[in-house]
Amino acid sequence: MISKKKSYLVPLFGFAFIILISAILLYLPITNNKAISFKDALYTAISGVTCTGLLKVNIYNQFNFLGQLVLAISMEIGALGFVIFIAYVWTIMGKKMKMSDIIMINDNISGDSYSAIKEYSVFIINLIMKVQIIGVIFLCVKFIPDLGVLKGIWYSIFYTISAFSNTGFDLTSGNSLLQYKNDIYLQVILIILMILGSIGIFALQDLYINKFKNFKKLKLQSKIILTYSIFVIIVPVFLLKFLEPNISLLNCLFMSATSRSTGFSIANLQEFSTISKVILIVLMIIGGSPASTAGGVRIVSIAIILSTMVSTLKGNDETIMFWRKIPNSLVRKAFTIFMLFLIILFISTMVFSYYSDENLLDIVFDSVSAITTTGLTILQNQPVAGDIILMALMFIGRVGPLSMILAFTRNNEKSKFIQYPEEIVIL
Repeated sequence: MISKKKSYLVPLFGFAFIILISAILLYLPITNNKAISFKDALYTAISGVTCTGLLKVNIYNQFNFLGQLVLAISMEIGALGFVIFIAYVWTIMGKKMKMSDIIMINDNISGDSYSAIKEYSVFIINLIMKVQIIGVIFLCVKFIPDLGVLKGIWYSIFYTISAFSNTGFDLTSGNSLLQYKNDIYLQVILIILMILGSIGIFALQDLYINKFKNFKKLKLQSKIILTYSIFVIIVPVFLLKFLEPNISLLNCLFMSATSRSTGFSIANLQEFSTISKVILIVLMIIGGSPASTAGGVRIVSIAIILSTMVSTLKGNDETIMFWRKIPNSLVRKAFTIFMLFLIILFISTMVFSYYSDENLLDIVFDSVSAITTTGLTILQNQPVAGDIILMALMFIGRVGPLSMILAFTRNNEKSKFIQYPEEIVIL
């Protein structure tokens, strides 16, 4: 058995190793249509494995089929693999851990007990494969008539993986999905895949077990995810439509869904108003759900923070959600994760702005997009220092800020048995 501190290093080095292998493969001439610098190959690999979607090169022009296949596999490993991979690692090592410990390690898995992980893993594999196969079939209806059989099938597979993994890589010649802004069918399919990917595996499992009928029988986490997700997706649609009257209501729904962590763009973000950009920044920070392919602070943490604030304003000492008390340890963790995100964003944005002449809001936008593994971008050109900062933010965002801190901090077990005297201070 390895120490608890070393256990936190497993996902860090795991991600780093896969990123390095992907970068080397993407740098090789056999995966490229033209020469590429190792920095750009590394940037692309980090973006793919972390399921972010930020790019320095155009995938369609830069990479051949083999290179695109490497990216597709990277997206699957980053999204599908790391939802269950760590659980399997601990099982193989024979290390018995509580699920709460695994949550602390990679911020990707949540459940009730370690004994249920194996069952969850089997369910996860089956469910994800079924969802993606169905997604490929529906997209084939669109792409095969337009592109031919072989190319149409490949595009369907690539876009299904990209949408469900909340990565946002595209195979167009530029401008993301702007050329499909009037394609209702494609937008609807991608919106469904993006939302399913961001909801989270265990919430989908809970819905499946309850046959999508009885809301009262759902677990608390599922209730929080579904309730807040509907609000976070629908409300921004009308706000964006009011602020950006030139884009359709469906386009607004698409942008609301993609800003949760995917990165597909159906509109020109550079033409968006300042308020619209701020709304997208807020949505990116909120992100998706635990045990999902999305990033961000995560919607459950945001829900706990908001509920705690409401309880405090009402004069209550406990956080209650759906007639259930939230443990103080989870409340503290939610606030800690949120504050870590803000602190890291503040530092990185200040450093970024020092080396760049770009608008501060645009720098904040791309920095938030990186750490929340979203992939939406406004900046056209940034200095080398900016590239390094964004790569670091993508890595931190996928592994989780809390896991990064815990991996390099000392855990004093003796402090758990020490009780200190209480004293009130003025706030």
